[in-house]
Amino acid sequence: MLGPDRLDHVAANAVVPEQLVCYVRAVAGSTPRLFDTCLGYETPDDLVLIGYPLHDPPRSLLDEQALSRSVDLALESSKAPKISVLAATRPKQAPAVATGEASSEDSSDNIRDAYLALPIPPPAPKQKLRNLLRRAEREVTLDQGRTLDQDHLALIDRYLVSRDLESGTRLIFRNIPAYVQACPGALVISAWLNETDDAPRLAGFVVGDFTSLSTACYMFAFRDPDIAPPGTADLLLHALLLEGEKRGQIRMNLGLGINPAIRYFKQKWRAETFLPCVETSWERRPKGWLERLRNFIDR
Repeated sequence: MLGPDRLDHVAANAVVPEQLVCYVRAVAGSTPRLFDTCLGYETPDDLVLIGYPLHDPPRSLLDEQALSRSVDLALESSKAPKISVLAATRPKQAPAVATGEASSEDSSDNIRDAYLALPIPPPAPKQKLRNLLRRAEREVTLDQGRTLDQDHLALIDRYLVSRDLESGTRLIFRNIPAYVQACPGALVISAWLNETDDAPRLAGFVVGDFTSLSTACYMFAFRDPDIAPPGTADLLLHALLLEGEKRGQIRMNLGLGINPAIRYFKQKWRAETFLPCVETSWERRPKGWLERLRNFIDR
């Protein structure tokens, strides 16, 4: 397990959310380990290696040699039966897979996406986006803090009810309150409807992470589709960008594209591809009797 000084080093140089050690530990409970220059998270069942090398960022983020060294070390030192690698490229150690089926020795899968990012300060918004921001500014009031109340939790619950999500993804969303409470770099910005009564309603909120010295991260965003004025999500993102500028960060990692609607929202802000992301997973079968015998004879 990494000591506090090593954890601080990793978080200070993070460029993707998965390198925010406090966040991953809060939502997943796995143990962080450094494998040469890449961070990994280990449980008895699996190892997830974040294959963006931490030395001399951002020049080294696509360093395939550094990635290969880290994968080799992970395979040598971890006993986890499954390994997943998130990196800009597919690691060469991953087993070959025939089209449409797993190989006879290992199973492997690849999921491809890309992190999108904005510079801080961002490009000037186009007229349509400016109009949305002005409308939202008239209709909601923003505040920021580090707690989630029942209104926030209700929006998370509504999101989970309305979507068919894998159990691991649901666990992450359920642990958002624990993450916000545990991690000093997390910030919640909320949008409240401007109403005349004494009980303002929550139109939406966003969670950003400002732990890294260079890269702010757009972590989670929720919106009440019944009451949120047009432009609410944009205004919340704008507020995060202003916060990052105040803190001296140079970019906002907006996360993965995920689907066309999410990509459209991010590209509306003129976000560009920051890093490719290829998730490669495979099962490591225990050595059989014949293989153990060959290894014994070769000694």
